[in-house]
Amino acid sequence: GVPKDIKEAVKWFRLAAEQGDYDAQNNLGLIYANGQGVPQDYKEAVKWWKLSAEQENADAQYNLGMSYANGQGVPQDYKEAVKWYRLAAEQGDSDAQYNLGMSYAKGHGVPQDYKESVKWYRLAAEQGDSDAQLQLGCIYAAGERVDQDYKEAVKWFRLAAEQGGSEAQCILGCMYNEGEGVD
Repeated sequence: GVPKDIKEAVKWFRLAAEQGDYDAQNNLGLIYANGQGVPQDYKEAVKWWKLSAEQENADAQYNLGMSYANGQGVPQDYKEAVKWYRLAAEQGDSDAQYNLGMSYAKGHGVPQDYKESVKWYRLAAEQGDSDAQLQLGCIYAAGERVDQDYKEAVKWFRLAAEQGGSEAQCILGCMYNEGEGVD
């Protein structure tokens, strides 16, 4: 294959980003966050993600949420992370939906609310997010946030397992072994 010319990519992304192209802004943010062809610089990444996120780019909103959650390039701020996750999640971004579910489960940036957590996990899981499927399986198996329902747990574990999730595969094996939610 043709070798990647990351410096050339950075040049063109920067030109487009400076003209307000939100995809280029998001890509430039990723390049700075990963230190590809430029020194790693989370503050610079956040600058570009903010510009892109303010133009309603769900990918940049999610990236900005992650920056605030992890305190990379900005002070750690779970409330701010939730704000950006919610904007991306409402546009259907499954990663943001999963992280919003996790935020509600843990009470990070929002009051702990298991019902709300399940809602966001379900939205992500229905889009095929294996982490969200695993979480829903665990929630239904344990009956901690919902009525215990092994059949529902098996449904979600199976979906995650079929995507190669070893933890879901192991749990599913245990459920078959114990006859929980399966014949």
